[in-house]
Amino acid sequence: MRILISARTYPTRKNQLTAFIAVLAEEMVRQGMEVTVLAPQSLTTCWRHRIPLCPPKYHVDVDTPSGFRKMTVLRPVSITLGQGRFYALSQKIDRMVKNWTAKTLKSKPDVVYSHFWLAADQIMDYAIKHKIPAFVATGEDEIDVERCISPQRIALLKEHTRGVICVSTKNRDESIAHHLTEEAKTIVLPNAINDKEFYHMGRNEARKKLGLSPDDFVVAFCGRFNQRKGCKRVADAITMLNDSRIKSFFIGIPAGDELEDPDCPGILFKGRLPHQAIPVYLNAANVFVLPTLAEGCSNAIVEAMACGLPIISSNLPFNFDILTTNNALLIDPMNVQQIADAIKQLQEHPTLQQQMSAASMAAAKDLTIQKRVGKILDFIQGKA
Repeated sequence: MRILISARTYPTRKNQLTAFIAVLAEEMVRQGMEVTVLAPQSLTTCWRHRIPLCPPKYHVDVDTPSGFRKMTVLRPVSITLGQGRFYALSQKIDRMVKNWTAKTLKSKPDVVYSHFWLAADQIMDYAIKHKIPAFVATGEDEIDVERCISPQRIALLKEHTRGVICVSTKNRDESIAHHLTEEAKTIVLPNAINDKEFYHMGRNEARKKLGLSPDDFVVAFCGRFNQRKGCKRVADAITMLNDSRIKSFFIGIPAGDELEDPDCPGILFKGRLPHQAIPVYLNAANVFVLPTLAEGCSNAIVEAMACGLPIISSNLPFNFDILTTNNALLIDPMNVQQIADAIKQLQEHPTLQQQMSAASMAAAKDLTIQKRVGKILDFIQGKA
């Protein structure tokens, strides 16, 4: 089956924020699909942040059980004008760029698979014109399509989308509430990890690699350094506890104008890491803390679960498909005292920590990219 993946962006060596798209696309190739990714790159964004442009077309060699297979990545140049008053115009420009680029494909795809609703709108005209079944993977932290898509185009998406893969029940309900789909067209499949990269290697082994003490209690945070993800609330909670035995990792990147700088005693690492380096740091930690305010389904939480970490995170619906009282302490994400109390509870109760660690790993066994892609392909084939 030939699959055209429509995405709004695609990861590069210097920017791994959307690494999950590449992980999914490459696993589709491993499972026998012929995949082309179409993801415009913004000329204005590259110029503003001094990021070199990618080639407009390149191939990725994907290691499969039967040898290397090529995946095509198309990165036509587009222009974005921010998320203010010209947000809708940016969407229209990307729509034109994608439809023009799709016309150059030598072989018509059997399926169009879009990452998020805006990417689906950008390629839907092409799918309709060529009578190609369209599917959408919805995982937005907040669906705000009304800002840049007209009611007429929302109705078009609802009519012509064959199936919707939702990363959480919250995500599905929100898509339905925005009149983008109906329940009969949906399936809920939480985000997943590559279990060859994210797995439990043992805390002592990980700490040896990083040159860390085996005795410290280490809190790990991974996400953008902004108010939504809650890095400063984690730092404030650690400061409040005033315990020299508590150390921390703050793995993440600045988030533009929303930048927050987590600052507390005992920080062992703060800043950006290559995606492949993150598992060692997670394995070296005792607990993963992410008091996030909005998600589709957090990749970072699933990665931490696979590495055997108890989770402290938000008592909000986007977490309910992956977190339970067995593997997580669910707190009010805006309440620093609750975050601090949860950290202290796990620090003082090693048995609870071990039980929750085992529960995280058990849950993560069903959240592998291989299983998720297999379910997605079965869903597509059943509805195409």
